[in-house]
Amino acid sequence: MMSSNQDKLSNIFLTADTKKTVLTLRGFCAAVFGTETEADLKKTERELSKQGLLHSLVETSDLKDEHSRPAKQLMVSSVLDQARRKRHLIVFSQIIQIRNCLFLFYHDARGSRRWIRLDNKSADSISTAFEAVSNYEGKALVILPTGELVSLLRTVVLKQGLHITAHSNPIRIAIDIYHHSPSEIELKSKPSFCRKPSGGMTHLDKLEAESIHIIREVMAEANNPVMLYSVGKDSSVMLHLARKAFYPSSPPFPLLHVDTRWKFQAMYDFRDYMARESGMDLLVHINTEGVAKNINPFDHGSALHTDIMKTQSLKMALDHYKFDVAFGGARRDEEKSRAKERVFSFRTASHRWDPKNQRPELWNLYNGKKNSDESIRVFPISNWTELDIWQYIYREQIPIVPLYFAAERPVIERDGMLMMVDDDRLPLHPNEQIHLKKIRFRTLGCYPLTGAIESDADDLASVMLELLSARTSERQGRAIDSDSSASMEKKKQEGYF
Repeated sequence: MMSSNQDKLSNIFLTADTKKTVLTLRGFCAAVFGTETEADLKKTERELSKQGLLHSLVETSDLKDEHSRPAKQLMVSSVLDQARRKRHLIVFSQIIQIRNCLFLFYHDARGSRRWIRLDNKSADSISTAFEAVSNYEGKALVILPTGELVSLLRTVVLKQGLHITAHSNPIRIAIDIYHHSPSEIELKSKPSFCRKPSGGMTHLDKLEAESIHIIREVMAEANNPVMLYSVGKDSSVMLHLARKAFYPSSPPFPLLHVDTRWKFQAMYDFRDYMARESGMDLLVHINTEGVAKNINPFDHGSALHTDIMKTQSLKMALDHYKFDVAFGGARRDEEKSRAKERVFSFRTASHRWDPKNQRPELWNLYNGKKNSDESIRVFPISNWTELDIWQYIYREQIPIVPLYFAAERPVIERDGMLMMVDDDRLPLHPNEQIHLKKIRFRTLGCYPLTGAIESDADDLASVMLELLSARTSERQGRAIDSDSSASMEKKKQEGYF
């Protein structure tokens, strides 16, 4: 191929109009040779490859998000199966740059390549490009993005949803094959730690003052305290109260996360973000003995998994670091056994709890004296209700895990519970199918043991409105609470949170 033909190929890219004309290999061939014979197509392909313009095809195993995290292959398989059954066109797409020009590059499962010139990386530009794809292909599309394009499509999905329509053809944007981006946690407004009550003290002001008093009381008595951080909404409120109690300094104790390895990925992202944002030390403890035996909720059940990876792991961590007091985010209204527990809950040398042997707490006076081998679990938000928690989060603008807000997420229905597909470790049973439903969570834990609820509550105001009409406990979907009769109380007596 002569140099003039090389220039023609380059010029096609550089002069592609911004009306989103779809460039194809056959189009290049026709522009250079005036024909589309197989021989000329191969020449065009070779020349494009020499010039670095023929980008390699993406396999399902190559799919990665904007943070180079691999796609959930379980979700990829489900999306592809559904697309094939419906005879939709499967499109692998990414953003590329050619000589300072931006392009949307995509190919189908057979390897047919296409290029579309982009004005910029805005959501509107990306949406217009995919409308051009829909118009050119003339059929329903399933888009599997990779790399930087995933981040851009998150903005499109936030505005239009996972399913959009262009030229009467439905387009399915499959960003649900990835985890949520950690950047979604970033706050629109920072919480305040020096808010002054206006007028008289409200109900929330009184709860806040009581909790801060408890936290400070512990610091006056404890030698080596720690705050248990389970990453849920209650932990978020408790952390906020602790930061308020010692503002502008950071709280004088670390955070301890007992990691079962089965939390939602969004919880891990949020945990790391909050540790950085608060300036506190984060200790993560995993029961290595349980890991060696591969203890997990699917093969061993919720009771054994919880005992080994939560209860025993917590006791190991407290003994290892020699903590004498541990703050916990439990509330009395959550579960009937928790209603029996005092704010200061004393534990024996083996961390056992005796519900019949508790100290009175009259007039908010707390007795923190203990023997050297004993420890104390302290619950600063024990007197709060679920509604109090949400109202306080709303008032203080406290960041929480995005899973508390409704969004379209992949789920399966199992044992009367909506289980979110969070990673590839989830074994699908025969005839089980993954569906997209608009769901959220009222409580968070290990994802195989935590049921979602169908909901449209996608902001704090609608979450609180939904809560006012709820007739079930927030822990209704927690499998660990119903392993057996009085299971939670038994777990607590053995040393559970």
